[in-house]
Amino acid sequence: MKRLLIIILPILLLGCVGERGAIEEIRVSHQPGWHHVALFLIIEKGWDEKVLGKKIVTTSFPSGPSQMEAFAAKQHDIAYVGSAPPLSIISRGFDAKIVAIANVEGSSLVSIPEFEFKSIESLNGKRIITFPPGSVQWTILSSWLKEKGIKAEIVTAAGTAEIREALKSKSVDLAFVPDPAPYVMVQDGSAKIVMHSREMFQTHPCCVVLMNGDFVKNNRELAVKFVALHIIASEYALKDENHEEIVKILEKWLKIEKSVADKFPGTTNLKTDPRDETWLRGLQMLCDSQFELGVTRDADGKAVRLEAKNIVDSELYSEALKIVPQIKKQLGLE
Repeated sequence: MKRLLIIILPILLLGCVGERGAIEEIRVSHQPGWHHVALFLIIEKGWDEKVLGKKIVTTSFPSGPSQMEAFAAKQHDIAYVGSAPPLSIISRGFDAKIVAIANVEGSSLVSIPEFEFKSIESLNGKRIITFPPGSVQWTILSSWLKEKGIKAEIVTAAGTAEIREALKSKSVDLAFVPDPAPYVMVQDGSAKIVMHSREMFQTHPCCVVLMNGDFVKNNRELAVKFVALHIIASEYALKDENHEEIVKILEKWLKIEKSVADKFPGTTNLKTDPRDETWLRGLQMLCDSQFELGVTRDADGKAVRLEAKNIVDSELYSEALKIVPQIKKQLGLE
């Protein structure tokens, strides 16, 4: 019996080591835009350590495709990312689920100052720069131009810094970028706003909270609490009485001037509930678009059409809603 216990004990210990149940920090990736304000707020208010008992460690990426390469390499547990970039890694079999919405809409088509936009046909023959293939912006822009029968050249850049330089040098005519980039570009004189993304596709999905399947499996209580904090932070960010506090947080995290941060939320519509039927239809549209554009493929390179309902974990969100009141009380918000 003693010998059996000695053999079993190391095996049990190995099982514990394999789980990230004993994690000391939560690794979260994001992008430098106010679509991800909930994450910035959670950290700035110290809610991560107070509620989760863990410190959130962040990594910033210029856009979603490069962010998902790191996520697929298991460098992060959670990602605040556009809803389109995860589709390519999920189609290849990576275990990850969308557990909450971060926002819908929130991007704009901008142009060099001298460009005259009279109608959609004005875009024919123009060069439009946006984020890399697979990003929300690239997917929406590509699908919209195709639907409208517009022959424009889409060029891509890793992030907004390169896009701003392209506009300043006038090597492109237009750009399609997320908030707050359009306001930054207008302020520095490199661009003017032509159209908002909601005019292309009303209530289109944008950013989400994505979780690694292993993280959820091994740390479900922690995952539920994180989603609850995301819900609370999103609600907090939209209250008028908290605007000045949010502005200061955005100035710090995004390195933008107060005059730009003051425009928050801009065209960004903060949402959280992934059970929303309108949003799910929009997510399915992105799944269909990426299939038609040849983005989503399996490990063998075969085209895959994903189903929105299969890449969302709505149960986690439902569990999180149940504990929101007690966490608000813990944080002194009620």
